[in-house]
Amino acid sequence: MLRQRQISKLKEAHFQQNGGILLQGQLSKLQGYHEDVKVFTAKELEKATNNYHESRILRQGGHRTMYKRILVDNRIVANKKSIIGDPSQVEQFINKIMLLYQINHKNVVKLLGCCLET
Repeated sequence: MLRQRQISKLKEAHFQQNGGILLQGQLSKLQGYHEDVKVFTAKELEKATNNYHESRILRQGGHRTMYKRILVDNRIVANKKSIIGDPSQVEQFINKIMLLYQINHKNVVKLLGCCLET
């Protein structure tokens, strides 16, 4: 029980540190987009990537790894796991997410969501 609470507090701290509040604020300004945006939990991503098993790795490089992910509805999607090493890059990261959410083009992959708990 105590361990569960500690994990929950840590996830909430990471969510805030990684720009969760900023993202929520940006999404609240957009009309029609926030309904489509999914903020995934770390547990959901672990399950969908088989605990980030190396057999699910599509590509690695720089500060990110791309995983093959299977959603609950059996859709297969790509899951990019980024590492933000510098807290000053959080605003830039959130702005990039906002831009990707708004793009709707046949040659650009649709961003379904993100996770900020880890």
